[in-house]
Amino acid sequence: MDYETKLLEAKQAGMKEGMREATIVGLKKMIVVLKNLQNPYDQILHQLELSYGDQFAKKELEDFID
Repeated sequence: MDYETKLLEAKQAGMKEGMREATIVGLKKMIVVLKNLQNPYDQILHQLELSYGDQFAKKELEDFID
């Protein structure tokens, strides 16, 4: 593998990690808003599953809520 390929792969990995971190920030903001609106836990979890269920496992979403 040449230098340019390694550099490109590192850049792509960094972008992927940055996108995941940005998604987590958005998810946490949504949780705060839903909690401020006094939504029950089950409703918050359901909304997170609809919005982020394709990116995170249910257990991960539950951990974010707690």
